[in-house]
Formats: sequence, structure tokens, C-alpha cells
Amino acid sequence: MNADGSHDDRPKNHTGQLLENARRELGLSLEEAARRTGIPAGILGALEKNASHSSGAFHSRVFLRNYADSLGLDGRAFYRRRGTEGWIEEPSSQSTPSQSTASQDAPSQDVPTQDAPPRDVPSPNGQPPIMVEARGVYKSYGAEDFIVHALEDVSLRIEKGSLVAVMGPSGCGKTTLLNVLSGLDEIERGEIFVAGEPLHAMNDARRTGYRARHMGFVFQGFNLMPVLSAVENVELPLLVSGAGLAVARKRALEVLEQVRLADRAHHRPNQLSGGQQQRVAIARALAGEPTIVWADEPTGNLDSDTSREVLDLLLRLNRENGQTFVVVTHDPGVGELMDRIVRMEDGRIVGQAGGPVEVAPGA
Repeated sequence: MNADGSHDDRPKNHTGQLLENARRELGLSLEEAARRTGIPAGILGALEKNASHSSGAFHSRVFLRNYADSLGLDGRAFYRRRGTEGWIEEPSSQSTPSQSTASQDAPSQDVPTQDAPPRDVPSPNGQPPIMVEARGVYKSYGAEDFIVHALEDVSLRIEKGSLVAVMGPSGCGKTTLLNVLSGLDEIERGEIFVAGEPLHAMNDARRTGYRARHMGFVFQGFNLMPVLSAVENVELPLLVSGAGLAVARKRALEVLEQVRLADRAHHRPNQLSGGQQQRVAIARALAGEPTIVWADEPTGNLDSDTSREVLDLLLRLNRENGQTFVVVTHDPGVGELMDRIVRMEDGRIVGQAGGPVEVAPGA
């Protein structure tokens, strides 16, 4: 019953609420839960909001079980099919995943409800358009008695279609910079624009949606679901974004062909080499046709020969698709293959080599 005495006949998402409550009791953010489970944060968020995803119900049941187990709940109970004691509740057949979560994730009034398509932002010096711009960015971690200043007054511009390496010693803020530029983490001060869109002004729901539509991510640890095949792993972000099974499968097979793994589409991760797993992860990052791809130590777990294969793939995809790649790395060999290098030290940008990355005024 609602506060005004009327009855609310909409199905309640008891399962999602249980998952969210358990996660919060453990003090985990969605990103931390994603690292713990190997399931992308967007999928975990979708499960908490709508425990039975209308497209890809099999995937949802697998995720529910794994996620529940990781939170100390009985995963088997969350694996029941719909109609059994209300554990998994299907949305109306007329609704889509985006519709079912829209009211819960409504953005703040000062932010538009829809993203404009990525647009070219003119460079002030007549060079190619700017894809990413940071202005006076600060980010800290820790409590009052122990604060780590991860980023201090960071400003830079990255131009569209460029290959950029972010380099520096361990703990210098490389990964933090990637996280804030991509909207995975919030900043304390400053401004961040991607294709002219102000990430710093977006609420969490809007930022998450923007990432899903316009960005791809590649991580050192691959982050593939071990129970799913290569093609199922690649189609996951498309299913979460509301694509139908046929559309998602077609696109997943297309990008696996791009990374030359079509013949391994139905192999699980443990049946693939490290290099093949990373190529699946790259295919997953490309599935949504992002305008920018963020890669955090993409060759960190690979031997030298396999690393070169993965890097050659990134270079080829950059040439063929015109996408911007920002690669965090400690490996000078990786940096040498990029268009430009941003060097960091103690949370600051201390230098850069080449033209497509411009350190903005005040850096």
C-alpha cells in the first residue's frame, strides 16, 4: 500500500533489494563487488534494480547465483526460475531493461535526461578534435589522519583518434587518472569532459549509462566470466544495455572476428590462452562500438610475445576504427608504440611526449 492509501500492483524486486542490502552491509561499492566476483559492475547494478533481466534470462540466473554466493547468501535460492516463491520476478513483457530502471535512476534536474551523441570538440590549436579534457582535477583517498593525494591539479587534453600511454612509477596515480577520466570514480575538484560531455556534472546513474554507451574497458585481469563462452562474455554488455539476444549474438561474433577469434567463440576462458582471453576482453570492450577505450595494464599478465600480439591488435583497431585508446602501463615497450606518452609522478603530470596529448594550461 502506498502512503496515500492506494495499492501498488507493480511487482516488487525483493531479490535485488536483498542483494543490495547484503552488499552495503559488507561495506562494498558496486565496483568493489565487481572486482570480487569478476562480474562487471553494470551487471551487478542491473541485478540489484531488476533481478530478472528480460533479455538473457539464463545469464541473469548465473549472475544471481554467483553474486549471492559472493555476498554470503545462498546462491542456489537465487537460481530458482521465475514463479517459484517470488525469488525471480519477470518484468512486464512490454517493458525493456532501460524502461524498468528509468524511474529508479532518474538523473538530477540540472543534468539532461538523454546523452547527446558524441560530438567533435574543436581543438584550440587547429589540431584534431579533443576527445578528453581534464581541468584542475583533484582526487584523494583515506581518512582524516591519513590522506593520500592521488591526483593534484591534473589538467590535460587528449585528441580524438589518438593512442595515448599513461606512464609512471607504481603508486603515481596512473590508474586513478584512468578511473576519474572514465567516470568510474568521482573527483573532489575540477572538471572532466569526454567528447564535450561534462562527466563531473553527471549523477552516478547518468555517468554509468554514458560509460555503457560510449566507452570500452580492458583490464589486466581480463575479468571474463569463467562459466560463459567467449561469445557469451562479449555479448554481456550488450544484453545489459537492453539489446535482444539475436542482435547481441550477431555483434559479439562480428567483434570476435575482428580480433581473429571467431574459431574460439564457444570456448570458455579456461580453454583459451592468456593472450586469447585478453583478445576476448578487447572484443567485449569493442562490442558497443565505443568512441574511446580505456586499458589498464592490458599486457601485465602476458609474456613478451603475447604482449606484442595484443599491442599489435590495439594498433590495428585504432587504425581501422579511429577509436581513441588510453593505455595505463609501466612497460616502456608499450609506450614506444603509442602516439604519445603522459608521464606521472606523485599524482601530477610531470611531462608528455608528442602532440596528440596536450597538457592544458595550469598543469
